[in-house]
Formats: sequence, structure tokens, C-alpha cells
Amino acid sequence: MAGVVFGVAGLGAVAVAGWLYLGGRGPGSSGPGPRPGSTQARDTAAGFSVGIPEGWQASTGEGAYGTVYRPAGGDRSAGIQIVRATEDTLTACEVLRDTTAELGKYSGYREISREEVGTEGCEQVYEFDDPATAEPAAHAIVRLVVAADDTRWVVLAFGPDTDVPLVREHLTTAVESFRVD
Repeated sequence: MAGVVFGVAGLGAVAVAGWLYLGGRGPGSSGPGPRPGSTQARDTAAGFSVGIPEGWQASTGEGAYGTVYRPAGGDRSAGIQIVRATEDTLTACEVLRDTTAELGKYSGYREISREEVGTEGCEQVYEFDDPATAEPAAHAIVRLVVAADDTRWVVLAFGPDTDVPLVREHLTTAVESFRVD
């Protein structure tokens, strides 16, 4: 499951799928921190900080697809992934349309929704059920945030489809607390 979630994130110059402009200029270098039950993690090499659930940490060995945070102890059932987006000539929904065409090639992929958000954004929600494993299907929500310095970042939260509200909470915390250095 994780291989497909991250493998898909490497597609194209942008990564996997959803984009959201946060009302004009989005997160900057100041503002509210993470919600209760979360902690602010910093990736100095990539130049950002983000709110992640307490007890989570940066995952080693998954750096080819941005920065990945997972529960401590090797639990791979959930995560938050941050990838700097370099494609800036396509609109958010054009990127989603193109990426969805690639995602649709996987037999366990099912798009739940893809819709415009605001005047400049789009969000994609999908599930991936890997028939080769006994793990529950993964539920993923992806957005793009535009930082105060105009850089674009893909924020992906995923976890078991048996806990969709928690996946949404993780994404919301990450997006609200995301800051560039």
C-alpha cells in the first residue's frame, strides 16, 4: 500500500494529486502552531515545518518522494507526506486530471472525489486497496498549499479507510500549521 501511495506521488513534476490555494497567500513563517495532540516538526533541509501527530517522526528511507512522517515504532499504516511542487504552469484541476489518468492504471485505485476548492484550487480524495495484501484499503486526501513566498507544496495525509475522520484531521492539522523557513 505504501509503495503505491508514494510511487504515485513521484508521478510527474508535482506528485500525487490535490491542490488548494489558501485564500491569497497561504502559510508563511508565522501563524498558529499545530492543534492539541500534535507537534511541530521541522525539515531544515527542505525548508519547512509542519504539524504532525504527537509520537510521529520523519521516516527514513522514503526521502525520494519528499518528507514522510509516520507513527513511531515502524507503523506504516498511516502517514503525512510533504513534497515541493515544481510545476506551476498547470491549474490545480488540470494537474489532478492528468494525475488521475495515471492513478487509474492501478487496479486497487478508486477516486472518491475531485472538486474545485475556492477559485484556484482543487482537492482529490481517493482510496487504494492493494489486492496483494490483507491490509485495509488506504484513504488519502491531497492538497497543495501556496506559501507566503509563493512556493507550492503538496500535502498528503493517508491512513486506513476505517478511520477517514482521523485522516482528514491529520491533513487539516498539517495544512493549517505548514510554514516555510
